[in-house]
Amino acid sequence: MTRQTKIGLWGLVFVLPSVVFFAVFSVFPVFFGFYLSLTDYPLIRPPVYVGFENYQYLFEDPLFIRASINTIWFVLGATVPVIALSFAFALLFERSFRGNSFLRVLMFSPVLPPLIVVAVVWRLLLHPNGLLTAIFGPIFGVNEINWLTDATIAPYTMVFVHNWTIIPFFMMIWLAGLAGIPEDVREAAVIDGSGPLRTTFEIVLPMLKPTTVLVAALATINAFQAFILQFVLAPDQGGPADSTLTLALLVWRYGFQYFRMGDAAAISFVLFGIILMVTVFQLWLGREK
Repeated sequence: MTRQTKIGLWGLVFVLPSVVFFAVFSVFPVFFGFYLSLTDYPLIRPPVYVGFENYQYLFEDPLFIRASINTIWFVLGATVPVIALSFAFALLFERSFRGNSFLRVLMFSPVLPPLIVVAVVWRLLLHPNGLLTAIFGPIFGVNEINWLTDATIAPYTMVFVHNWTIIPFFMMIWLAGLAGIPEDVREAAVIDGSGPLRTTFEIVLPMLKPTTVLVAALATINAFQAFILQFVLAPDQGGPADSTLTLALLVWRYGFQYFRMGDAAAISFVLFGIILMVTVFQLWLGREK
């Protein structure tokens, strides 16, 4: 056995625990989940193979269709504004001004606590007679606003809380990308007579193409997987009247409320396929030409 082969084998030995851990807790659950999606499994008896009947049933299920529509609208509200606003804040905090560091830390603070903690705090703030009602109630001439129990307002409330929580995270990614742009490039643009808007859209953004693709992909994946806010904030986990029910929450409902693990696994794989297609499409749009 050559020395190079021995080194390679020892390297394999050292990485083997991580590989086994990844295989047991990541790879195996994926294949087992796909197997469950092909079965009728109510938890109280062994799974029974039914083929693709679960997938066929889903596309005829009104609850699945409702959750799919809700998820699409939530993703639109939780990606486009997030990308635009996080970039705008990054441009603002990139500038040097007094109190920049303090305000940047303050801006990033919503990202630090767990999302479940953020959801509980917002549930108190969004009480019909809570702080936000005291602020916005006089504007609309009302004493009570049903932020979470009105089927029309609740979906917008979810989007607002989600965006408030996640925008600072993507702002930091934009700031990291902006730090990699040479300053002399912008100075040359200013000397050539380019204004701030033209410099931003014709020079800065094209140079931030990899960052843009990363932010768009992460924001989309995060929005499609939305679960905690809808579970904690919304009444009846997805209410009122299923107006905030998302596909990720529907997986939990079918699996642990209705005990239909086969249908839950099928929904999770449909969601996985949607996220995969959208992400691949974004990467294709952002490819180098």
